[in-house]
Amino acid sequence: MGYAPIVTFPNIIKSKESTEILIIGAGLSGLYAANLLEEEGYKVRVLEADKRVGGRVLTQKGIPGYPESGGTAFGSGYARVIDTANRFGINLIDLKPVIPYFRERMLSLGGEIISKEEWPNHPSNVFPNDYRNLPPNAFFHTFLGGNNPLKAPQEWMNEDQFIHDISVHEWFIKKGFSDELVDLAYNLNITHGYTAKDVSVLMLMFVNAFAASQSRLGFQTSLVAEGGNIRIAEEMAKNLKDEILLNKEVTSIDLSNDSAKVSCSDGTSYSANRIICSLPFSVLKGISIYPKINGPQSEAIKSLKSQKINMLHLIPKTPFWEKDEMSPNMYTDELAGMIISQRQASSPEKVDSLTAWLRGPIAERLDLMDQKEAIESVIKSIERLRPSARDQLEVAAYHSWSLNPYSKGDWAYWGPGQIKEFGREISKPHLKLHFCGEHTAIANRGMEGALESGERAFFEILDVT
Repeated sequence: MGYAPIVTFPNIIKSKESTEILIIGAGLSGLYAANLLEEEGYKVRVLEADKRVGGRVLTQKGIPGYPESGGTAFGSGYARVIDTANRFGINLIDLKPVIPYFRERMLSLGGEIISKEEWPNHPSNVFPNDYRNLPPNAFFHTFLGGNNPLKAPQEWMNEDQFIHDISVHEWFIKKGFSDELVDLAYNLNITHGYTAKDVSVLMLMFVNAFAASQSRLGFQTSLVAEGGNIRIAEEMAKNLKDEILLNKEVTSIDLSNDSAKVSCSDGTSYSANRIICSLPFSVLKGISIYPKINGPQSEAIKSLKSQKINMLHLIPKTPFWEKDEMSPNMYTDELAGMIISQRQASSPEKVDSLTAWLRGPIAERLDLMDQKEAIESVIKSIERLRPSARDQLEVAAYHSWSLNPYSKGDWAYWGPGQIKEFGREISKPHLKLHFCGEHTAIANRGMEGALESGERAFFEILDVT
């Protein structure tokens, strides 16, 4: 039997579709904007470069307890997120029973395990007397909370606050602290940036003020969607009239004609009256935009960085922590990074899995290895620190956000001086191109910030169409 030849058409006659609004990226912000626009009667098309929706929300569905590799939890004051979950009938689990376990962490510095009782008088503890009871992971935001000039989160974009747009390192030194304290309080298992020298303390003031505002309003617990937070993105995607177009990696955006046009790596192109781009700038800077963006917004796209973080999920074969009578959670200065146990609120005493948070320099070091070597290096680090874990850890999943070509990092972080330079310019529309994504949020963080930005893009479209 003969076979029909495979016919390949030139790019020029491949699919060209026109729609009113084209959204690039099927993460939370893009999907939220798409749903809002459809409700107003707009025709919407969503393109996603990856093979799944959700962006930087990633639930490991094949692991007991559904641990998250991105979008790990959200506060009880995340109004848009909670409203969206309720709209689609997604049950939300209150993590309050888990929080006491979450806060218990075995501290290890220089290969030494330091108990909670030993820490206040330990030689490695260089904190001021009033703070010596705090573990390293709690000092910075506790001290910052008592020295934060922001009364409301959105004030970080006020011009009179730009005097604080300096590095965390410079801010610490001005407070009279040593480099040794900076390393212990900030550079150890860094949450934002690569070192204290490359992140603006004004951004961390925003983060701190957002958390404080949630607490003042009585929102003091965390939530997770039953079945994983990815369900929120998946339900928003299902609600759209047209199916999300996956595996559509955008290579160029042309705004020079009456309609805006997007071209993809597979040769397809799509036209629309307006485009909303939800891509992180770490990805967007690799996409050709014509006419090109100039000025501070262009500099933002080129220079705003995304957090390096890898997530390793491990299933314990036995409760090895019972042998050494310590918490399964760890906070270390080694490749083990920070280990957090995954527990279900219905039975918080039971550990389903362990998640290693590997951030900043740790993530960068691991990304230079092949995946197998990286995973083995982390496990060996854990086993060196606590022999009871030897041969007790089964690898369940591993994800590097920096090596993912469609994210190239996780949450955005602002360098010193960048908020003053382009903070107010970052989300402004460029001709027919609009922007959203957590990096453009002003008043909220995390998943709520993503939805805030999608809502803003929605209102921008309403104003011009």
